Amino acid sequence: MIVLSIERWTAPLAARWSRTIGRRPKDRSVVRFVERFAIVVIGLWALLAGAGNLAVPQLEQVIHEQSRAFFPPDADASVAAARMGEVFGDSDSNNVTYVVLEGVLDGSARAYYDALVAALRADTTHVESLMDLWSDPLTAPIAESRDQRATYVLLRLSGDLGSAEAARSVQAVRDLVTALSPPPGVAAYVTGPGATIYDEFASFDRQMLVITAVTVVLIAALLFIVYRSVVAAAIPLITVGLSLGVARPIVAALGAHGVIEVSVFSTALISAMILGAGTDYGIFLLGRYHENRRAGIDHSDALIGAYRSVAPVIAASATTIAAALCCLSFAKVGMLRSAGIPCAIGIVVAMAASLTLLPALCAVAGRLRLIEPKPSRIARRWRRVGIVVARWPGPVLVTAGALLAVCAVPLFWLSIGYSEVAVQPSSTESNQGYQAAQRHFPAERLLPEIVLVEADHDLRTPQGLIGIERISRRIMEIPGVRAVQSASRPAGGVQPESTLTDQAGRIGSQLASQTSTLEPQLDSIGTIRTTLVRLSGAVGQLQTGLSGGVHGLEQISSGGAELRAGVRAVRENSETLAGYLDPLRAFVANTPDCPVHPICGPVQRIVAPIDGMLSGTGQLSDATGKFDAGAADAGRSLAGATDAVATMRGAVADLRELVDTLTATIDGLMPQLQQMTDYLTGLGGDFAGTAEGGFYLPGSALKDPRFQRVLQLLCSPDGHATRLLVYGDQGSWGRAGATRADQIREAIHEATKEGSVVDVDIHISGVGSATSDLHRYFEYDFRLLAVTSMLLIFVVIALMLRSPVAALVVLATVVASYASALGASHALWRYVFGHDLHWAVPSMSFIALVAVGADYNLLLAARLREESVAGLHTGMIRTFAGTGGVVTTAGVVFGLTMFAMFSADLITIAQVGSTIGIGLLIDTFVVRAAIVPAIAALLGRWFWWPHLWVAKRREGAGFSSISAGLVLFQTL
Repeated sequence: MIVLSIERWTAPLAARWSRTIGRRPKDRSVVRFVERFAIVVIGLWALLAGAGNLAVPQLEQVIHEQSRAFFPPDADASVAAARMGEVFGDSDSNNVTYVVLEGVLDGSARAYYDALVAALRADTTHVESLMDLWSDPLTAPIAESRDQRATYVLLRLSGDLGSAEAARSVQAVRDLVTALSPPPGVAAYVTGPGATIYDEFASFDRQMLVITAVTVVLIAALLFIVYRSVVAAAIPLITVGLSLGVARPIVAALGAHGVIEVSVFSTALISAMILGAGTDYGIFLLGRYHENRRAGIDHSDALIGAYRSVAPVIAASATTIAAALCCLSFAKVGMLRSAGIPCAIGIVVAMAASLTLLPALCAVAGRLRLIEPKPSRIARRWRRVGIVVARWPGPVLVTAGALLAVCAVPLFWLSIGYSEVAVQPSSTESNQGYQAAQRHFPAERLLPEIVLVEADHDLRTPQGLIGIERISRRIMEIPGVRAVQSASRPAGGVQPESTLTDQAGRIGSQLASQTSTLEPQLDSIGTIRTTLVRLSGAVGQLQTGLSGGVHGLEQISSGGAELRAGVRAVRENSETLAGYLDPLRAFVANTPDCPVHPICGPVQRIVAPIDGMLSGTGQLSDATGKFDAGAADAGRSLAGATDAVATMRGAVADLRELVDTLTATIDGLMPQLQQMTDYLTGLGGDFAGTAEGGFYLPGSALKDPRFQRVLQLLCSPDGHATRLLVYGDQGSWGRAGATRADQIREAIHEATKEGSVVDVDIHISGVGSATSDLHRYFEYDFRLLAVTSMLLIFVVIALMLRSPVAALVVLATVVASYASALGASHALWRYVFGHDLHWAVPSMSFIALVAVGADYNLLLAARLREESVAGLHTGMIRTFAGTGGVVTTAGVVFGLTMFAMFSADLITIAQVGSTIGIGLLIDTFVVRAAIVPAIAALLGRWFWWPHLWVAKRREGAGFSSISAGLVLFQTL
């Protein structure tokens, strides 16, 4: 139904065009207008180009100010970077850059580093955050190489990767590094992912300018060789030049106002697309014009006939490619997205120039007879080729198909490369920085995957650290992971003091030391027991002595009583005697000079001793009383001491029993203690350096100032999030890094199914995760480009040729040509030069090859349809004679200029150029020259189904059969 509707819709248009060309005197077609006012048309194009470039900033300036990020903001890596900035109160940019210092790290290097860090901190416009590890003694070993000849500082710069702001930030840091002038013997490099993308874009922009200039020179030289006329060679180039002069200001104006997205790829691809398509369109028109002139048609009619034959092909091809390019505005990758609308504008402008400016230039040059065709045998040679294809279409198809299959076979082993480092020259500063780091640090030191793990509780606890170590250990099990730096392993490996076995070994060592110290003390227990035995004997003797003392005191007390009675009797008798002597005392007292008195003197000598005896007797009596009391007290005291000594003797006996028990216990415990000591010590020694043995850090260790610094770096301020740095052993920029990022996410999910850290949110940022995003986006964008392009090609060609079969053949051959070119290019680069095809090559080459391939095949099919009124075989031979030289010229010219890109230092450009060049040669000499006409010959009139041709030629039928597309273009 759709095909019949197309037939019914295009038939009136063809009839209308037949009636139109039948009224030649009243013809008001575009070509007539252009021919009549050729100078005006040329002047208008020149005026538009000049005014546009004067009124609008140059496209390069707009790109420098307006280019957007490489990845969309919803990319996983971009979201992770933003989330880390939010959680840690840090930068949310993914523009990670390093400044690497290499050389003798002496005092001058330290002074330069300090000055650089201070200047970077002061530049808040371009530097959003800075991690200075080398200045802190606690973290300096992490940032300094083991040979002490390299260090680095980590920066997060303003602007997301690929944006104009990011480029300005990287350049500002490099200017600052250069301005401070590193000391002699020290080299400073600005490297890292941000610098890598900056260097790649800068190299692409710089080399594309040179390559474009070389391409123009090559095209001019090849056109001159083909046409042997400077004017004829200049006409396509003038058309291309003015097309660029008009298209670039349009793109710049729209980009400057934010209407469309632009990037360094915009200016490169718009130049390539206009140059390729515009040159092909010019060759098509000049080729048909020369054919008409060789047929004897005058200049004006030759131009009109060429225009009416070629214009529908130009309009259909340009419309198809422009529409497909517009679909790239939905692409995820910034490079493709920014190339879509600008290139579509370029193609539309090139189409407009080819339909107006190009015939105007031909009209002026034709009137002056400056583009007359030169004698050539090319048409005759291609006629022979047409005879072969028409006579033996089956063998030709099989042979050509086999050639395409051979070229496409390497696609089964196609390996896409995602390394933005490998495609750059080794002389770029970012690559030099990577090389410097590689010489002194472990592999991939500057390219870790930064993993953010968020939990619903504080992770700065022993339980939280156990969960972090569980995650770290599971990540370490991933193939290709070299080290994990986390809160549980801040130096990138398991710290011995954080394992239970190491702690057990330390306890065993301490027990052994204490046991050796205790042994002399245990030996003194025997001395104590001996002493206690002696003490017990001494106490027994004391008890016996005290018992004898008590008995003696009792006898003394009894004697004292008798003595006291005797003394009392003596005193009483003395007192009686003293009473008898009272008269004598009175006599002595009253007699003067008693000593010399003969009687008083002797009396006095008798009385005085007796008085002395009486006084002594009194004192003796008092002393006897005191002695008796003292003897009583001593008796009582000795009796209490005897009881105490008895108690003491029992206590000593108990103590001896306890010592005996303790000795027996120690004798049984010491072998067990020695066995436990040996086990713990051996446990610590056996597990030393194995990273096994169970992780545990007590709460007291978390208060250590060194560990507090680690927690500040790796844990969020509230402790609910932590980040881990995962280092691979290679391939962070490639598929290995992308695969590793996906495996890290899966490993964390497995590690948090149970334990102290569960139900976590995971975000991964880094080169590997970005490559994973890029791989996913690349597949999406390529499918989008391929499906829309093929669908549009099919619809437009089906409408133009009024045959879905022909459209399907053209579409299939375009795809086959592309697959063969990609396979051959992959084989060349992988097995000859040792490089995978860069991820941008399939998309960029697809755009170019589909555009050019559709042109060539559409021109061939349209001409074949036009000539088939004379019969299929005859029409095919005429088609080859008429288009063979034209398409070959276009293919060779464009193909050789693409091969000129092979000399570019940026491997991406070289791969794109070689792929497109191979594809153009395949399309020119295999697809267009053999496969499409062979299929048409085999299908016969079914090639044009459902429009079955009548052999009878009607007036104007030749033109009407190919003009529906042009009528639609003119009507619009």
